[in-house]
Amino acid sequence: MNKILINALLVSEKSSGIGNYGYNLINSLDRLDLKYDISSLVQKKIESNNIDIQIKQCSNRYHRILYEQIPLRRNYKNYDLIHFIDYSSPIIAINTPFIVTIHDLSFYKYPETFNYGSRRIKQILAPISIKRSNKVIADSKNTKKEILSRFNINESKVKVIYPGSPSYNKIEDIRKLEAVKRKYGINQDYILYVGTIEPRKNLLRLLEAYHNLLKQGIKEKLVIVGKKGWLYEDIFKKVEELGLDKQVLFLGYLPEKEKVALYSGAKVFVYPSLYEGFGLPPLEAMSCGTPVVVSNSSSLPEVVGDSGIYVDPKRADSIAQGIYDLLDQKKLREKLSLLGVKRSKKFTWEKSIKNILEVYDKIL
Repeated sequence: MNKILINALLVSEKSSGIGNYGYNLINSLDRLDLKYDISSLVQKKIESNNIDIQIKQCSNRYHRILYEQIPLRRNYKNYDLIHFIDYSSPIIAINTPFIVTIHDLSFYKYPETFNYGSRRIKQILAPISIKRSNKVIADSKNTKKEILSRFNINESKVKVIYPGSPSYNKIEDIRKLEAVKRKYGINQDYILYVGTIEPRKNLLRLLEAYHNLLKQGIKEKLVIVGKKGWLYEDIFKKVEELGLDKQVLFLGYLPEKEKVALYSGAKVFVYPSLYEGFGLPPLEAMSCGTPVVVSNSSSLPEVVGDSGIYVDPKRADSIAQGIYDLLDQKKLREKLSLLGVKRSKKFTWEKSIKNILEVYDKIL
């Protein structure tokens, strides 16, 4: 039986983005009767019946990267195929065939939204991973297009496989919703954002847009859910500068159940990101029946389709108008809620895993 290792070290106790991708990949594979001997390297305990879960705790991202580049590299020879869920293949070439999932190239498109260390590491490792890999999996058509425009590789080497949507459903039990709202001091209707707090997510313009909406008389609070990323200090300074301390709630990283409750209870979900490789939070919100306002750029139109309101992420007034239109029109919210639930069902991990296993099959 061929042996496969999934390097999913970004799966940790507070996973977001790529870490969530890895977690869902592992869980979805574990449900199947596999013809491969699959192991996965992660940073937290995962219950598994069919996959060998190997845990390696790393103190920070630099510790993780160093471990991947030196000690872990020696182990790759013990496998027939490696799947990197991020651009983390070793700088010193390995003989084992490997696949890399590329989620986005934001560090090229918006380098100013990364700190210097993170940007340089990604710009070094991404070309190596893409060029040496046997196959590149891209999260979206937009990501594939950008890979092909930047790197001199054959179009057939890159396969688009959309991630699946989590199995979220709208929570209808008002008592459960109110319990979570009380816990976090939410005592009125609210606009919700979920995602890492970092410049690429465009929260500075969201705060400006929200400030303008308050001037127009809206009463909803702005609730921001997600852990701090990098270069987040200006975001908190902007809240103070605009005098929004009482209107904007930063709740940090939340457990899945509480996050689903907040999605379900939100009047509007807003995601004005400058750039996304896929864009999972809007899909999560749509699964819960919450109407979404998203950027009209990168991969987001692929995900949201005709089920949301699109705005120009580089204009605070456009973001404000998109939010206002949804807040002001109940029938539009109801329409997009239904369309969003329907749209979210197109993205399943069953489909994703089927396509990923086909990639494994062709290499092995």
